[in-house]
Amino acid sequence: MTAEAGPGHPHSLYVHVPFCSRRCPYCDFAIHVGGADIQDRYTRAVVKELGRLRAAPLKLDTVYLGGGTPSRLRPELLRAVMEAVFSEFVVAAGAEVTIEANPEDLTEELARAWLELGINRLSLGVQSLDATTLGWLGRGHDADRAESALDAAREAGFHNISCDLIYAIPGQSVSTLEMGLRRLLEHRPTHVSCYELTVERGTPLARQIQSGTRPGPRVEDFLEQRGVVGRVLAEAGLEMYEVSNYALPGHRSRHNLAYWSGAPYLAVGPGAHGFLGPEDSPRVGLEPQGVALRYWHLRDTATYIRSVEAGQRGLGGHEWLGSAELELERLACGLRLSRGVRLGSPSQLARAEELAELGLLRVDGGLVRATERGFEVLDRVTLELSSA
Repeated sequence: MTAEAGPGHPHSLYVHVPFCSRRCPYCDFAIHVGGADIQDRYTRAVVKELGRLRAAPLKLDTVYLGGGTPSRLRPELLRAVMEAVFSEFVVAAGAEVTIEANPEDLTEELARAWLELGINRLSLGVQSLDATTLGWLGRGHDADRAESALDAAREAGFHNISCDLIYAIPGQSVSTLEMGLRRLLEHRPTHVSCYELTVERGTPLARQIQSGTRPGPRVEDFLEQRGVVGRVLAEAGLEMYEVSNYALPGHRSRHNLAYWSGAPYLAVGPGAHGFLGPEDSPRVGLEPQGVALRYWHLRDTATYIRSVEAGQRGLGGHEWLGSAELELERLACGLRLSRGVRLGSPSQLARAEELAELGLLRVDGGLVRATERGFEVLDRVTLELSSA
């Protein structure tokens, strides 16, 4: 099957590196604060898991080292992980190989070492270039450190650099956001991911907002600041290709596009989620029972390590998806993309035409795309079409 219709063989691999120096108050990812004492065991577990994924050889077009903070993994251990990736899989010439990093970790020497390992794309967690905002977010760097990290990456030879930003943060003005964006663009990033501040249940931020010790984000700020983000980045030649992602021509994230297109992908490491077709489910020790498999690993790093050391897979659970669930995911992910998604149901097309009259969609035959207004209420648009 194709990516648009459902899984075939995976050509993407996600490796989760959980280690962080601290937990940011808004974060609900599977992380491990500290961890210097178990980095060796973690690496052995990931290498072992990578070896178990091998059945028939697979060719990888994208590899993504995410976290957590992969830049906190000791260089010799990162080398061991990358050597395992290149030995267990056929990594295509020109494959996109991404590493996430925090500015406080990045040096020119470290960036050069990553390039030597075959890593060719950097995703830097800048989040903001405003001191007050960075303090509110609990980040471990200041604006000068973020900018020096960008300079170091360029000097080392990275040409494909993505920056993460967060907006709609209480207390951050539109002018502060715009000045930070323009300052960031002076460093010529090829890709920018801009996410609205989201309050995830169970995080320190959620508890602080509930107790009244911190204000929560406002819809009005989101709407206004999203417009500023789109305008400033467009002026710099970065086009929005997904609801939160902007890129110069030729620099869209191929790995993330695989997710949004419904393509299958392998995943290793604590908390990592994978998505496979039935023909590849035996790679993770599961017999085919449906159209597509979603699986996830144990979130706690120490528990994941013990599971793999004991000869198990480190999995925390899985679910099999049928055609109806797969179609809903295709619709939800496809609407996030500027290129849109194709509808086949007459009732969905009829509802799409109604939403187009409201200025939320553009309809071109069976292809529908969200307008800017539609992107602002994308969850509602998706619900309307899925229920049609």
